[in-house]
Amino acid sequence: MTITRKQPAAGYLKIAHRGASAHEPENTLRAFRRALELGADAIELDVHVSKDGELVVIHDAYVDKTTDGTGAVAEMASNELRRLDAGEGEPIPTLAEVIDGFAREAVLCIELKGEGSAIPTADLVRGKRCVDRVILCSFDAAKVRRVKEHAPEIETSVLTGSWEEDFLLLAREAKADCIHFCWERHPQPHTLLTDDVMRRAHEAGLEVVLWHEERPDEIRELIRKPIYGICSNNPELL
Repeated sequence: MTITRKQPAAGYLKIAHRGASAHEPENTLRAFRRALELGADAIELDVHVSKDGELVVIHDAYVDKTTDGTGAVAEMASNELRRLDAGEGEPIPTLAEVIDGFAREAVLCIELKGEGSAIPTADLVRGKRCVDRVILCSFDAAKVRRVKEHAPEIETSVLTGSWEEDFLLLAREAKADCIHFCWERHPQPHTLLTDDVMRRAHEAGLEVVLWHEERPDEIRELIRKPIYGICSNNPELL
C-alpha cells in the first residue's frame, strides 16, 4: 500500500519539537499553537497510554518532570492526568484533542513512547481520517514495525541517536519509511550527513529527518541537504 509523502512549502518540514518548547510548556496545546505562530508546518509530540487506555500527550513515563504531580502515567486514569498542571495552567492533552485541533494545519509527528501505544495510535489516526497528515515514529524499531504491519498506509519513521549504527539495517528491521538522525549532541551534524549517507538512504526509499537542532549556523548547513525535515525547540530558527 502506498503512503502519502508530505509536501512542505519550504521544501522540508519545519518541525516544532514538543511544540515550541523553548517558549511554552512542552507537549501542551499552548506550545502547539505557538509553534504555528512561529512558522512551523509540523509538530512533534509524544504519546503514552493512561491506566484506562486513553492516549495522552506527555514525554516521560512519569508525570513528575513536566507537571505538578507525581507517579507513572500508565498507573493513572485519564481524569487524574487531566487534573495536573503541565505548565502555565495547561492540562495534559489527549492525542484525540491534538489531532482534532491541529491535523488540518500541521503535519503531526507522533512519537510512540508508552507500552501498548502503537496499535491504538494507528487506529485513532485511521479513525480520524488524517493518515495523510501524520508520521508515526519511535526509537523502538518494534513499535514502528508493528504500526507498519498493522496499518501500512501510515507513514513511519525510526529514530536513532547513534552516528555509528547501520541505519539501513535499523530501517529495514522497523519497516520504516523515514530515518530520523538524532544527532543534536554532535558538534557538527551536517558533517555526518554526507552525500554517501543521503544517496544510500534515498536508494533505500528512506526520507531523512534531523532531530533536533538549536544552532542557527548548523541549521543553515543542514537545510542545504535534500532532507525531509528538521526539528527544533525554536521553530522560528527553521
